[in-house]
Amino acid sequence: MPFCTACGAAMPTAAPAVTAAPLARIKPFDNPDELWKMFFYVAIFNLVMYFFTTSSEDLVSYGMGVIVGISAIYFGIAYWIIKVQGVDKSRSLWILPLIAFHVYAYLDGLSAIDDLRDPNTFDFYDTYLSGLPELFILIKLFLAIRERVSQKT
Repeated sequence: MPFCTACGAAMPTAAPAVTAAPLARIKPFDNPDELWKMFFYVAIFNLVMYFFTTSSEDLVSYGMGVIVGISAIYFGIAYWIIKVQGVDKSRSLWILPLIAFHVYAYLDGLSAIDDLRDPNTFDFYDTYLSGLPELFILIKLFLAIRERVSQKT
């Protein structure tokens, strides 16, 4: 603390300037609150692509009600696992069965590659590509939730 040289009284000092550290922005691929939305955007896109790339005979033979019903059940279960249990309650292990299901579905699609009737159609899209983005997002979501939990402790 400095003192006045004439009278010896303590001189007021200026408070040190406080600089706010810039807040680190969370990237969308590191933020579980954004990743779960990305998963559903991709899943809905793939469902729409399924309708565009599947022949009308196949759609009718399966039954539109059955396809819509199975899709609704899947989206409901996936929402409950991903959003409610995973993101909101930070329970990353709940996502593992969904990851396992997507790995199984992808490998099952690869095993049926010889059964394609017309290999020049979008069946290759269905078999090779449609499940991979969802799978990668689920794995990243699992890791992001684990990181969020480890930062809290």
